Amino acid sequence: MSEYVLRSASIEDIPFLVNTIIEAEKGGTDILSYSSVFGITEVEAKKYITQMLEEEIDGCELSVSSFLVAEDNGVVIAALSAWVEGAGGVSSIEIKGNLLGFVLPQESIKNAARVNNLLKQVRIDYVTGSLQKGAGYVIDNYRNKGILGMLTEEIIRRVKINNPEISEVYTQVFGCNIPAIKANERVGFEIVKKVEAENDDVLNYLPSKIKFQLKRNI
Repeated sequence: MSEYVLRSASIEDIPFLVNTIIEAEKGGTDILSYSSVFGITEVEAKKYITQMLEEEIDGCELSVSSFLVAEDNGVVIAALSAWVEGAGGVSSIEIKGNLLGFVLPQESIKNAARVNNLLKQVRIDYVTGSLQKGAGYVIDNYRNKGILGMLTEEIIRRVKINNPEISEVYTQVFGCNIPAIKANERVGFEIVKKVEAENDDVLNYLPSKIKFQLKRNI
């Protein structure tokens, strides 16, 4: 198999998970939606994401429990998140919204509300009862080695043990992130939906005006 160790993330991994979320949100650009949408700096965004992960609330992209990490000789080199959408009857959007409202300043929440209708133009709903693959990141020296593919297969294997009825896994990728699209296609994902914002102003807040939804049967 591989010399890499794949394991569940722990609270000690939070600094790496924060970087994973930040880099995934940027999609290969300099635009960080947490900063642009909420009116905060990247340093502040990292602080707030850390606080949300430290709450250890399951069921969304800001849950430590949603992540697996890959190690090489005891050093974390990659991370990938995934969760069963709507497990327990609560959507990940609601869970994430509650975390954001709990941690972020009220002015940041108001900033987001002012641009919500604009951001809706590239929103794709998660599919309840499916496995949703979220943020993934590999440090520079370990890229192009198939590590995110290994993490994807391990996440699917673990989820199927306790949830054999789950038959679909989805992920969403901004149109600018061609490497991520191709990496997902290499492990069996296919593009099933594309949305494109009509208003170019969305580029002030997001890395792309295009978003793809990809799907794989499992």
